[in-house]
Amino acid sequence: MSELVRRDAPSVLAVDDQPSAGRPAESTAAAALGGLAALIVVAAGAAVGFWFAPFGVGVASGLVFRRLRLRKVLPVTAAASGLGWAVPLAWLAARGEPVGATARTVAALAGLPASGALVIGVTLLIAALQAIAGLWLARALAPWVKRPA
Repeated sequence: MSELVRRDAPSVLAVDDQPSAGRPAESTAAAALGGLAALIVVAAGAAVGFWFAPFGVGVASGLVFRRLRLRKVLPVTAAASGLGWAVPLAWLAARGEPVGATARTVAALAGLPASGALVIGVTLLIAALQAIAGLWLARALAPWVKRPA
């Protein structure tokens, strides 16, 4: 069985096996700046009704940061997308909009306990999952994207 496996064949996970671009501090700083940019883009998109903004941010993060390790890019992208959706919700709540009451109504209509925090938490989780799906798609397509020398 072992003779069937070619040792010189590249692994599917070879992208994560490569060293990070630059020193670790540089790659962490790049991921943090990318996360801040992602948060701003998702917050602006959510404010104007682009509910799909986290997916686009995930795709962009996967393409732009394809040389960084996934364990650095994934949590930053997911957290930035979740927080990006939280910012407009917090802004609306601070302005006196009935965000909590709307969330409780949605929970009741869905047959869940009338908990606004539950619905808001699921909403933020959906944003993070959209970003992860976009990041996965971009990383899966990354071998076909020409990498800079």
